[in-house]
Amino acid sequence: MRLFSFFASLLICIQSSCAKELDVVVGWDKPPYVVSADHSGFEIDLVRAIFAEMGHDISPIYVPFGRTARLLKDDAVDVALTINDSHKVDPTLLTDFYIVYQNVAVTRADRNLAITSIQDLTDKSVIAFQTASAVLGEEFGGALSSLPTYIEMARQDRQVNMLMLGSVDAIVLDRNIFNFLKARNDMYANDETVFHELFPITPYRAAIPDPTLREAFNNTLRLFIEDGRYQALLDKYGLENLFNKLSLPDVHP
Repeated sequence: MRLFSFFASLLICIQSSCAKELDVVVGWDKPPYVVSADHSGFEIDLVRAIFAEMGHDISPIYVPFGRTARLLKDDAVDVALTINDSHKVDPTLLTDFYIVYQNVAVTRADRNLAITSIQDLTDKSVIAFQTASAVLGEEFGGALSSLPTYIEMARQDRQVNMLMLGSVDAIVLDRNIFNFLKARNDMYANDETVFHELFPITPYRAAIPDPTLREAFNNTLRLFIEDGRYQALLDKYGLENLFNKLSLPDVHP
């Protein structure tokens, strides 16, 4: 009987890579994707649900953008979220795409601003999210980062407020983040805005050094997509499914 129990426990351990609490590196607050105050938001809820399906709990660790690669290199964490090429992470550690962002320039419709290129922002006052000049490409960083009319701000709710109150010409941030933050303030309900799609839609992966855990994550993510749980979570947070704008094989929830 003891031998049977031993092998049963061993099988469960192999299938789940031994259930444990995983240290998961997450970027700073960016509601509705990440809300550190109560460890919620679409991205955290999705990853928590995927790992729960695999038998694991997660412990989120919130760090600045630049620290993620170092923590992975030092083998200090189990999972790192929201990884793209700018992190310079070993590609063999990366999962399938699990989330998509699209940064846009946003203006008030009543300003009637013609913005069709990054250069069109150089004569305007612009607030972007923190690290934007590093992650939005050389053209954007080179054109705006040294201008006195350009600043970067960690608090994205303040970005939205400054745009809607007319304090700046344009802000640069993810479209879903903007929609979420604008909708939270009834004062802006009747104020129309324009999205200027100057930047590509960007899918992101997670980095998981353990190959067994990484494969299980990919398989479970695929199940969430196929059975509708991925879309249901998007709907919960009122997010647009940006996967539908991509032309990549096997990544469409």
